[in-house]
Amino acid sequence: MRLLMRTILLSGLVWAAGLGCAGEEPEVSGKAETGQGEVVFPPSEFFQLGNHEGKVVDLRDFKGRIVLLNFWATWCGPCRYEIPDLVKMRSEYETDQVAIIGVSLDQGDDDQVQPLLSKFIERYEINYPIVHDGRHDLVRQFVRGSSGSMGIPMTFVIDREGRIYKMHMGVPKDSKGKINPRGALSEDIDALLSRS
Repeated sequence: MRLLMRTILLSGLVWAAGLGCAGEEPEVSGKAETGQGEVVFPPSEFFQLGNHEGKVVDLRDFKGRIVLLNFWATWCGPCRYEIPDLVKMRSEYETDQVAIIGVSLDQGDDDQVQPLLSKFIERYEINYPIVHDGRHDLVRQFVRGSSGSMGIPMTFVIDREGRIYKMHMGVPKDSKGKINPRGALSEDIDALLSRS
């Protein structure tokens, strides 16, 4: 019986990990595949956000790097599934070449969410900046329409010029169609690094 319950639970997790937490696929500003769209990073507005310690992170400091901008929330199972891969990836690339930035969409004021984020960061040993976008001001710079209809996790791969190279809705899949955040995002990063 326990084996059956574990199998059902694991199947549900894999299913959820492939789909993301909720919502429909949003319209994306810029051209997600070709990287030839408008410059969207750093955004012209809402470029300063608070982190889990209450310090301001200025997204303009990451200009000129390849950026993985990962929108997620602490309550999102698929987000928790992909975070360990992002942690591993942080140590695989030079910080002056590639930036990984997590953007928490947990709702609430910074002073309410910061303790939750601190515990989460410690538990998952997150080694990249996490900022809080509780009012969804930043995510609205990247998706059109209501932020309430989007799904997470959602990761934008941004080239050195600040244009969207690719957008992954849900847990990223590699070129073979397998759920593989590290593989899929590394493919994107390596393609952009080879352009230099």
